[in-house]
Amino acid sequence: MKIGNYDLGAYPSLSELVATQLAVWPEHENMLTKSICVRSDDVMETSERASGQILKIINHHLGSVEEVCEDYRFLCEKMILAEEWYFRRHGRYRMSTFVEVEREYYANPVFMKQYMNGLLLSSVFWLNHANALDYYIRVFLAQNKEDYRHLEIGPGHGLLIYYAGIDPRCKEVTGWDISAGSIAATRKALDAMSSGSRVTLVQQDVFEAFKGSHRFDSIVASEVLEHLERPDEALTNLYACLAPNGRLLVNMPANSPSPDHLYLIREPEEVLDLMESAGFCILEHRLFPMAGYTLEQCRKHKLTINCAAIGTRKP
Repeated sequence: MKIGNYDLGAYPSLSELVATQLAVWPEHENMLTKSICVRSDDVMETSERASGQILKIINHHLGSVEEVCEDYRFLCEKMILAEEWYFRRHGRYRMSTFVEVEREYYANPVFMKQYMNGLLLSSVFWLNHANALDYYIRVFLAQNKEDYRHLEIGPGHGLLIYYAGIDPRCKEVTGWDISAGSIAATRKALDAMSSGSRVTLVQQDVFEAFKGSHRFDSIVASEVLEHLERPDEALTNLYACLAPNGRLLVNMPANSPSPDHLYLIREPEEVLDLMESAGFCILEHRLFPMAGYTLEQCRKHKLTINCAAIGTRKP
């Protein structure tokens, strides 16, 4: 299979996922083509590595690749599309409180299975997600100091925390999640990727984050803050958990309607404002528009842009 300048035969794991997805949903070919054909060689390599881990997770405990691809189709055609229509009509996300989301979605295991499986594939199918994953690995983790202590908020499908877990420079790897069920799912994913033994998973509410002597050199909150009512308070707590000269990576989308998204930012630079208000000094940031559109088009039409920003805590 050839997409743009890329022969997917050179990327066997990604090729398997793409081929299966197109067998399940042929109409998605145009979107996948737009997403893949513009990627850099580095991002393609990252997507291939991530696809290999995704296949391990699927084969270990999620069922068949076809089933997960059906869940991804349901995510795109039913879940996201419904929220997109609401967003276009009303200019805001449909949900505004955690209580609403928990009642309608988080307490529904069938919905959550389809939702989480779909998001797993979005890591390599969606251009903005693929670029953000590559940035996390090649820029954020790569710049961490020797023997760094790493924390991830809401590790979810486990892909991001997996890369910290296999980094020989990483002394300590911890994941926090408010949900015991989510922690169990992350543990299964890490076991599938054979990296679970190095990772400590803790049921911890970021709004009640401890402010003791144990601090982290590296913290990541990727695709998390938009799920919170008060991301500013979460960032303030994370600032207290960061060691002097430690670094925080936030990856947060603007104009990204989804069933459980609560906090809307209309311009990606609002992420920087939230971080600076919590005390962080911004070191750098990147903007990743959704596939098929330029950054300028996304701004004009209020389409999804991921803002990945690295901040530090000064001594």
